Amino acid sequence: MPREVIASVVRVPWHSTHGGYDRLLDHLPETRRIGPPSTPLTRGLTSIGHLVGRRLCPLPFYPARHFATDLRILADRKPAHVLYGDEQFWFSQHRAGPTAVTYHQPAPQLARLLPPAAWRRLLPRASRIITLDPVQRAFFADRLPAHRVHLVPHGIDTTAFRPGHPLQPGNRPMVLTVGWWLRDWDVLDTVHWRLHRRYGEDVDLVVVTREAATRSWHPAVRVLENVAEPVLVDLYQRAAAVVLPLIDATANNALLEAMACGAPVVATDVGGISYYTGSAALLTEPGDPVAATEAVESLLAEAGTAADRARREAARARAEQFAWPAVAEQVRDVYRKLVTDQ
Repeated sequence: MPREVIASVVRVPWHSTHGGYDRLLDHLPETRRIGPPSTPLTRGLTSIGHLVGRRLCPLPFYPARHFATDLRILADRKPAHVLYGDEQFWFSQHRAGPTAVTYHQPAPQLARLLPPAAWRRLLPRASRIITLDPVQRAFFADRLPAHRVHLVPHGIDTTAFRPGHPLQPGNRPMVLTVGWWLRDWDVLDTVHWRLHRRYGEDVDLVVVTREAATRSWHPAVRVLENVAEPVLVDLYQRAAAVVLPLIDATANNALLEAMACGAPVVATDVGGISYYTGSAALLTEPGDPVAATEAVESLLAEAGTAADRARREAARARAEQFAWPAVAEQVRDVYRKLVTDQ
């Protein structure tokens, strides 16, 4: 494919080195990347412009680097891909060239992101919308012609996130939770209390999150922040269970990372979670800590058995369906359509 498409690149700071949606572009070398300005002068000018531009943009999360990339995309007439439409596609909606936009937030979050009138003005500006799960796709298909809305899953680096050596004899089984956005902390708190009441110090309760200081935790929980990617991968590999209680989700980085590492997963059946897990995880109903605890306990009972090994193999096999090279080829097909939209 010729170098006809440009893509906005804003690195989301809380993603690990090989995590996040922008890793897609590693597998689309023909796509030219446009990011925030790199020199002190242009960064300074952008910061000044952002003071004005931010007031004109209704998106709740619109930092200076997103504003700067938005302007650079606006100024280029080539077909473009805005990777984080939830946070960027505002000024660049007025660009001359055709634009594909990927949205990441679940449909209810999108409905709250902008009022209906703003969506009616904004969405026709996008030539193609890339969605991450069937529920989210329906949100956009109700507002645009269906042929302009594409379902292309989020990907995962199955080389960086890979199975290792799970629980070793004599070690405490670990129940791991990773992430912060749209997590159901009330359910997780109850799961922790119930597990500690039954197992005491015989189970290691671990949470990796960037929101550690904003809330209280069960005294038995180890809370980790700023974890390097190799440490995170090791945690996934050793976990007897990764529990992800969610309020909503499209794709979920922690879910894909855990499955790629072959970790047994308990997650809430909301949004796009079942689309990504298939039968390779235990799913529970929203707001049900009893069911979530029982699911975790079933995994603890299996730890180290043939059933555990089969579950880990199934998780890894499912994650391989979302490996970035295969996902990139689906995005490339959208790019081909985008080029014809000129």
